[in-house]
Amino acid sequence: MSGEDLLNVRGLRVDYGRGRGAVRAVDDVSLSVAPGETVGLVGESGSGKSTIGRAIVGLTPVAGGAITFAGEDITHARRGRRRELSASLQMVFQDPYSSLNPARTVGATLAEPLLARREISPRERLALVQRALERVGLPPEAARRYPAQFSGGQRQRIAIARTLVVSPRLVVCDEPVSALDLSIQAQVMNLLADLQAELGLSYLFIAHDLGVVRYLSQRVVVLYRGQVMESGPAAGVYSRPAHPYTQALIAAAPIPDPKAARARPAAAAPREQAERNLPSESCRFASRCRYVVDACTRQRPPLVPTRHGGLVACLRHEEIGAPAATDHAAPPRPDHANATP
Repeated sequence: MSGEDLLNVRGLRVDYGRGRGAVRAVDDVSLSVAPGETVGLVGESGSGKSTIGRAIVGLTPVAGGAITFAGEDITHARRGRRRELSASLQMVFQDPYSSLNPARTVGATLAEPLLARREISPRERLALVQRALERVGLPPEAARRYPAQFSGGQRQRIAIARTLVVSPRLVVCDEPVSALDLSIQAQVMNLLADLQAELGLSYLFIAHDLGVVRYLSQRVVVLYRGQVMESGPAAGVYSRPAHPYTQALIAAAPIPDPKAARARPAAAAPREQAERNLPSESCRFASRCRYVVDACTRQRPPLVPTRHGGLVACLRHEEIGAPAATDHAAPPRPDHANATP
């Protein structure tokens, strides 16, 4: 992390509910995104990764910590300031259909963020909308059609175009390919990579599949039950995972060889075994970890440096080590990266 970071999140805490019934969904999470960088945020459902994304764009209130964007503290920015920030800070959601108004044409949806800018004429708005559609591989005529007339992959391209129309600096991608077929996933990820190279965008890329995250990201943050388990350069985290949970995510990734899949040892106990109560100051992963010792249930492991230049929250990470991971989980790059699915 440096003073040049575009996004800097420090000690973020998010609670759902109030009083004694409150549930801490995000607990002391720190991360940063530099200009032009992609940082992957990975973890199972319920790990808090989407909550972090929503807190960054102002859709979820923050209980503690700080969020800084382009040097400005936006943790508790007012509604008017949030509207202004939306020109630089955008979000792509998991389900492209539910995020688009089925009763409005694509052009009307894409033009909406531009209506507040009175200096832009209707003709200029139309040109910006058509340019955004072309950038995501769709024809300008798509502006006259409705979301139901497009495939899932095309709708996600439209959702991406909606973020581009305001020329953002940072895009939070909340599981943008998880609802798509594998071949379409690769095309959309290639599109995101090409747009980043062309426009200098920064991404916070949220996913549950470490292979998908590694494909697009320079750095990775691994979450479990609201806490950071491991972070660091994507290649190092994937090839030499230091935390048992990171190893579990890699082991759970599908591979094309059934024999190899059956031969892989289980890296963690089933998730349902994680429900037993543990002291608040303990490792969140202790109830599923095959390397657990008594000390793991008595203290929360601090984040300490790893050999690959990252950080890990594990008391036994030096003893555990990790075999090198394979590249099975990384989706292939199709020959025609921007072919419209």
